[in-house]
Amino acid sequence: MNKLLTSIFLIFSLIGASPLMAAESAAETSSIYYSIEEPFTINFLNQSQEKARYLQIKVALMSHEPTVLDSAQHNLPMIQDALRTLFTEQGYDTVSTVAGREQLQQQALTKIRTLLQQETGSDGLEQIYFTSFILQ
Repeated sequence: MNKLLTSIFLIFSLIGASPLMAAESAAETSSIYYSIEEPFTINFLNQSQEKARYLQIKVALMSHEPTVLDSAQHNLPMIQDALRTLFTEQGYDTVSTVAGREQLQQQALTKIRTLLQQETGSDGLEQIYFTSFILQ
């Protein structure tokens, strides 16, 4: 009888621990975001036949590793400068298409990953999102 109770107790212990272990595993792999508060505003006056054209982009970074976003926040001035340069190099005709925006998003991700790799030795940044993209 004692072995039976021990076995039942062991089975219930394992069943009760499984959701807890699953919750801990899910917490470790959930997406974490860091939003760069200051929007990037680009003037396309020279690329648009002297017509006043502007682009304003807000950027958010995503990773599953909190240390990656901590590194990004710590290196924020460098990241902002690199993104501002990248965005300024774009032409109005390019960013006004969906394909152009997607290409710009991929270029920005590659640029930030490279910077984080150089500065911290880790490039665990998984995605960037344009949380606002205003073209005027």
